[in-house]
Amino acid sequence: MSDQADELRQLVRRDSLRNRGEWVTPPHRIVVFGGKGGVGATTAAVSIAVLLAKHGHRTVLVDADLSSPDVAQMCQIDAHHSVADVLAGRHSVHEVLLRGPAGLQILPGAWAPEKVTECSSAALHKFIEEINGLGNHADVVVIDVGSGPSQLVRDFWRSADAILVVTTAESQSIVDTYAAIKILAGESPILPHTLVNRVDRSAEGQEVHLRIANASRRFLGIEPTSAGFLPNDPSLALLAENDPIPSTNNQDSRTQLCLERIVKTLLVVQKTHQTTPAAKQESPAA
Repeated sequence: MSDQADELRQLVRRDSLRNRGEWVTPPHRIVVFGGKGGVGATTAAVSIAVLLAKHGHRTVLVDADLSSPDVAQMCQIDAHHSVADVLAGRHSVHEVLLRGPAGLQILPGAWAPEKVTECSSAALHKFIEEINGLGNHADVVVIDVGSGPSQLVRDFWRSADAILVVTTAESQSIVDTYAAIKILAGESPILPHTLVNRVDRSAEGQEVHLRIANASRRFLGIEPTSAGFLPNDPSLALLAENDPIPSTNNQDSRTQLCLERIVKTLLVVQKTHQTTPAAKQESPAA
């Protein structure tokens, strides 16, 4: 039996019905969230979106990070309009989309966050409705939502087909990632994936994932799954100064192989889960 969160998710899907009465199948929506600021969530979102586009998927990258929108800079595009114009009703999503690397379509973020942080719930709902209605235009939408549990983040979690929570091996990042999952897990019926960024060994990434997964299972009644890790690759950290995703041009690179595994995991439609009451609310040991 579908739980309440699943029913809410189905309602969001129904919002993709156009005014003309036709059903538009929503694109596969991947939400990328940083457990804390500075963990490389935007770099991961751009990398994933570009790789999807290179593989022939019609891909849209949405910069919904209201505090630090860096996608346009990383992809070296000059944006005259942004998500702020969509939320204010001045332009539609289609009117703001710009061409990015590898044929990627990009909805730039707003560098005046004060203009969008106080937008109405109706504006947020309409924005997400437009994203869900991109099914005739896109196969996949990658949404970078930043690191704060805002109402916009909650709404995107609720409508997502896959959720990627980015962390690093730093103790504070692990604690903050668990805290974010605790706050937001009830917003979606699907289990989030973890991506451990900037680690040198697969074993190190798996250790970080297990710490978060074990704490979530014990205290929250859910267990996030692992999407893998990304190595400490300087080429990914210099996207603004080089061609986007330079390391993926090398088919033998470790970064390329890691990204391939991550993308493959995120394209799988997940089964819904039932959250269970947490025994207690604690953070994993740092």
